[in-house]
Amino acid sequence: MNYRRILPFFAALSLVLSACGQAPQGGGSTLPDGAASGTGEVRPAGAVLTCRIVDGAADGRLLLADLDGTANGVYTLPVGEIPVTVEGKNAAAEDLADGMTLEVEYSGDVLETYPAQLANVSALRAQTAPDGRLADLCGLYLRVLDDLWAVDAGLNGMEDGGTVPYVGVDLSGAPGELTAAEKSAIIWQFGQAHGVTPLTGTFDELAEQGYIDREGLYWKDGVLFSIKENYGHDTECYSLPVLHFDAQKWRSGLGAYFFSDCTAVWPESGPWTDYTVGSEAIS
Repeated sequence: MNYRRILPFFAALSLVLSACGQAPQGGGSTLPDGAASGTGEVRPAGAVLTCRIVDGAADGRLLLADLDGTANGVYTLPVGEIPVTVEGKNAAAEDLADGMTLEVEYSGDVLETYPAQLANVSALRAQTAPDGRLADLCGLYLRVLDDLWAVDAGLNGMEDGGTVPYVGVDLSGAPGELTAAEKSAIIWQFGQAHGVTPLTGTFDELAEQGYIDREGLYWKDGVLFSIKENYGHDTECYSLPVLHFDAQKWRSGLGAYFFSDCTAVWPESGPWTDYTVGSEAIS
C-alpha cells in the first residue's frame, strides 16, 4: 500500500494502520481493464470527490463511484462519525440513500486498494437529483443481476457441487448512461454479494482472454451476465422516462436463461426500484 503524496513518516504510519482496520471484506475481484490498484489519479490536498452512492447506505458502509473519473474510480467508505449534510442541512448516516450524489471532502490521499479508500475524510455532502429524484439506476441493475442469479441456479454451479468461481458481466449496452465507474462498482458489488470473482467484458473479450471456449461455446468455470438495451420502444410514458432492456445469463450454447422485453418506468419520485419482465426463456 502506498500513498500518492509523500507524508511524514508517522502520519503515513497512522493512515496505514487506520485504513487496514477498515479494509473491505469478502472475496477477491479483478480490476477493470487496464486498471492498476486504486484509481491511478493524483488529487490535490483538501480534495473533493463527487460520487454516486452505488450501494451500502443502509448499513453505513458505502460503495461509491466517481462521477468524473475512469472505470477505476470505485471506493469504499465507512461513514462512522463523519459529519453528514443532505441538501445543505445537518443529517446523519441513516439519512443517506443509495443513488444519491455525494461530495466527499478528504485530504487528497488515496489508499491504493481495490476498491480504493479515501484518507482523512472530513465531510460528506449529499444531494438528491432535481425534484427529489434519486434515480438509483445502479440499484436497479444490481437487482436484475441478482434475479438472474436466482433463476435456473444450476447454471451457477460446478460439477463438485460448489459455485462457479467467476462471473463475467457485460453492461456495455445497458441503457441509462451509466458512467464507467458506476459499471465497475455494480460488477464488483455483484461479485461480492455471491462470493465470486467478477470479470468485466463481453463474450468476445472474455473468449479472447481465455475464459470462454469460443469454439465449444462453453464456460467451464464461469457464467456471463449481460444487460442490453431493447430498441424500438418509446423512452417516455406520460413524460416519465422508461428503460427497455433484455438481460441474460449464459453458461453455454445449451445453458442460458433470458429475461426479454424488460421495462422499468421511473416512478416520478424516488429511485428506480422495480421492473417487469415481458417473457422468460431457457435454453
